[in-house]
Amino acid sequence: MNHRLVPVLLSLALAACATEPVDSDGALPQADVFGTGSADELALAEELAHARLLADTDGPARIKGIDELRTLKVHVDDLTGMAHAKVQQLHEGVPVWGGEAIVHFSTGGKVASITDDLRASVQVDTTPLYDADEAIDLAVELDGHGWQSLTAEPTADLWVLRHLGRDHLVWRVSLHRVDSADPAIPVLFVDAHTGEQVWAYDNMQGATCSGSTNYYGTKSVECYTDGSSYYLENQADNLGTFSWGNTTTSLYYNSNSSTTWGTSSTAKNAFEAHWVSQQVYDYFLGSHGRTGIDGAGGPAYVSTHGDAYITTTTSYSRNYGNAYWDPTNEYIVLGDGDGTYMSSVTSLDILGHEFTHGVTQNEANLTYSGESGHLNESMSDVFGAMIERYALGESADTWWMGEDVWTPSVSGDALRYMDDPADDGYAWDYYSSSIAYADVHDGSGVGNLAFYLLSEGGTHPRGKSTTAVTAIGADDAADIWYLALTSYMTSSTSYAGARTATLSAAAALFGSSSTQYTQVGNAWAAVGVGGSSGGGSSACTTSTYTGSISRRGASVYAPSSSGTSVTVSSQAVSLSGPSSADFDIYLQKKSGSRWSNVASSTADGSSESISYSGSSGTYRVRVYSYSGTGSFSLSWCK
Repeated sequence: MNHRLVPVLLSLALAACATEPVDSDGALPQADVFGTGSADELALAEELAHARLLADTDGPARIKGIDELRTLKVHVDDLTGMAHAKVQQLHEGVPVWGGEAIVHFSTGGKVASITDDLRASVQVDTTPLYDADEAIDLAVELDGHGWQSLTAEPTADLWVLRHLGRDHLVWRVSLHRVDSADPAIPVLFVDAHTGEQVWAYDNMQGATCSGSTNYYGTKSVECYTDGSSYYLENQADNLGTFSWGNTTTSLYYNSNSSTTWGTSSTAKNAFEAHWVSQQVYDYFLGSHGRTGIDGAGGPAYVSTHGDAYITTTTSYSRNYGNAYWDPTNEYIVLGDGDGTYMSSVTSLDILGHEFTHGVTQNEANLTYSGESGHLNESMSDVFGAMIERYALGESADTWWMGEDVWTPSVSGDALRYMDDPADDGYAWDYYSSSIAYADVHDGSGVGNLAFYLLSEGGTHPRGKSTTAVTAIGADDAADIWYLALTSYMTSSTSYAGARTATLSAAAALFGSSSTQYTQVGNAWAAVGVGGSSGGGSSACTTSTYTGSISRRGASVYAPSSSGTSVTVSSQAVSLSGPSSADFDIYLQKKSGSRWSNVASSTADGSSESISYSGSSGTYRVRVYSYSGTGSFSLSWCK
């Protein structure tokens, strides 16, 4: 294996998009505006996207000084029925490289979010001093292989390129030489004012490499090639695996002279980590629609070979028997193990565990201390287990963490046990307030067991509760946990808050009267967090209220505007209203003479649900018409 120094960038201009939450300005009032993908729907999505991006006061394009956009693609996805309109930024009629945005519309026509990678305050003269033919001649000369090496006619088109903080007018010149001993598809950006090369990359799509792993047999991965060497880099998914070379200070390429990887221990560790990284990436993308750690194809730490990579690193230090996520530099670190307590720390569940720490940091950002720290660790164990299940299928080992890695000379043991957390001698498996002082890894057992029971069913393995949980399956459970992490948890979420968050997620995905919702409550009750069947620490009692709204923008309160006394810690509210309207609900609590919103549900349509955990007091529910009129029925467990 050849080691060559990799440039490591602490601050990286990665072409990854940030998702900007927005409110529903400009949304259409009627339900099911999108869903079929008809020509009329696509035209409407395009019109609304341009209007939203270029809004007079707060349009993301307008804020960045952009007044020219060109539609690239509009589609309605089959999975959700949402419409997505993608646009290209222009500057004086010239497209801006990487300057794109996607406006995402709910089926009801509301702006759900905006993926915004528009370039702000572009400044460049758009009159070229070199024409396309001259740029091609310069690019061929810069490439250094001559016209005789080309296997297709070069092409050139004009762009604005922001590179290293400066805007350039450039000709993008694509060359094609694939029949040579050094095959490549170079793309060179030639400054249209000076004739100098601004940037270049090789658009060759890589190769397939194969190699042995420590735990999973022989596998294949996508790798990058420059024609003579092969690197553990997947440019399509921005995944790169690099080596510390048993140091703690320098990173090196993982490279090989052929597509068949070496069999030394360091080579196997690196190759396995790269294969496992791909499984982790594929799980989050396929199961939850998430691209990368930050959800936008990144974050990247190492930039090389014309790309910026989500970075996994191996062979850290010497005999290092651990793994961690670096929250500052945002990369994964894996040790080779000491051979006694740990073998190579490159297994599916452990690398998946560390990847999930990055996901958590980019979503709820659970503080790594106390109960939020326990949840942070538990989330990583949960998705580490789900990643192993995704790659290998479900088995008893699914619910054991690090069983391939831990004490290699001892069979049948693991680092942690989700199905019986106390089996390791340290972990908690039932909640009490004293858990706040437990180590973050030990306190994670409560969340791990709740997830296991929800997935597989059963009762507490050591009889600490009598609540029986009916299995909903790991797929539904993982969907609930993921939605809770990404949409309902904050940095300070406690176990009680996690119960509320997962109940809210279950209600959003399956409805508050669903089996999934009920069993989430039971799973938490089984580990001492709240009561069973979706109730709080004491069971709530359900009341039903009916009413009607006669005009858009009006509100009705249940049971009345003066509210009612609530003494249980957990409440659940669900609304059923007319399909032709869009009704929202707000749970409000009285403080002095004022009412404050403590929870809400504002999805498209008139089927809404809230799960809330909080102190006793005077509460009411506000039913609000975002659009439409009609009768409704409200169920409130309080």
